Amino acid sequence: MMSKTFKFVCYLLALVAFAIPSSVSAVGQNFSEESINTSESQLIVSDVLTYEQMIKEIAYDYGISEEQAQNQIGYTEDMAQKAIQEKATFRTLSQMFTVNTSYKPTMRFYCETSESGSFRAIKKILEVNMIRGYNGLSKQFTGNVYVNLEDANRIFYIVNGDFYNNGTTSWNAGVSIGVGGSATVKFGISGASSHYQYRYVESRIVF
Repeated sequence: MMSKTFKFVCYLLALVAFAIPSSVSAVGQNFSEESINTSESQLIVSDVLTYEQMIKEIAYDYGISEEQAQNQIGYTEDMAQKAIQEKATFRTLSQMFTVNTSYKPTMRFYCETSESGSFRAIKKILEVNMIRGYNGLSKQFTGNVYVNLEDANRIFYIVNGDFYNNGTTSWNAGVSIGVGGSATVKFGISGASSHYQYRYVESRIVF
């Protein structure tokens, strides 16, 4: 009787051992599809935006007019009208990165996309923005942000530079990065003082 009981217990333990990994794997797959994690932080993907909505988003984020936002991404009035008539689609992709435990700015990519049902892909990146406000803190940044649209669903980027407490940040706004292309956005500070921290970050986000 002891032998049969022992065998039955072993059988149950074996079933449990095989069941647990498959459950964990399923949870991991669902999480990666809905909330894509990368080496730094969770990726936030906006809803699908029209051209007008994208321009409003850029204008709001930069504190500029919609006309300035359109000029910033290099769109002429004819290009804007074409995007509206053809019902072009856009999204923002945002990812926080860590400078230290107290300060975590966000990289935001403004993208033109191709959308059809569950299919989605990035056609090009129109603008790259570093949102430097976090929990009441705002720092200045000097350095480079390298961006590579590796394929229609993957962006690789590098942040390399120094953060300061004081000064005024400027950068070369407006990019046009097609699939397989890359660009470097250069940031500078006028009147920089009170060095905060140097940071080098590499990250790859999946759309």
